[in-house]
Amino acid sequence: MPLTLTDDQSAQLLDLIGLPADTTDVDTILATVTDLVAAEQGATDGQNDQKPSTVAAAARRIGLETVDTDTLASLRSQAAEAGTLKAAAARRGVEQSVDSAIKAGKIPPSRRDHWVGLVTADAELGKVLASMPDNVVPLVEIGHGLNSNGTQPDEQDDAGWFR
Repeated sequence: MPLTLTDDQSAQLLDLIGLPADTTDVDTILATVTDLVAAEQGATDGQNDQKPSTVAAAARRIGLETVDTDTLASLRSQAAEAGTLKAAAARRGVEQSVDSAIKAGKIPPSRRDHWVGLVTADAELGKVLASMPDNVVPLVEIGHGLNSNGTQPDEQDDAGWFR
């Protein structure tokens, strides 16, 4: 006679043997029950045959990977360092784009920190900054201090004014 379980009974059984409630692979369920029974029999006999290879094999059957503590700590440390480096590179890129906008005369130097904060918070504002016209903020003298062609006057040009 086949054994049939309701959805609630199946979920409770899977919970008791330590599997996710959505597990449908019968082989995984049977292997887990077999391992639990074998472990229980070993515990009642005074034996503890939970070898690392047995644990690793059981983990692989359900899609898990075993990692030793030192390797896991190293991976966590490397991930944290990579996150720090990524954030620093992003910050450096934002600062470079703001500095180039200042050099182009798009924004005044006094607003540098403001724009760095804005572009850091919303990358779309970097596009707004890039689309601003150059020389909104004058960086060089405009007007009377230049020759008619826009160059700086030299001493010979100045001599023409005095006779």
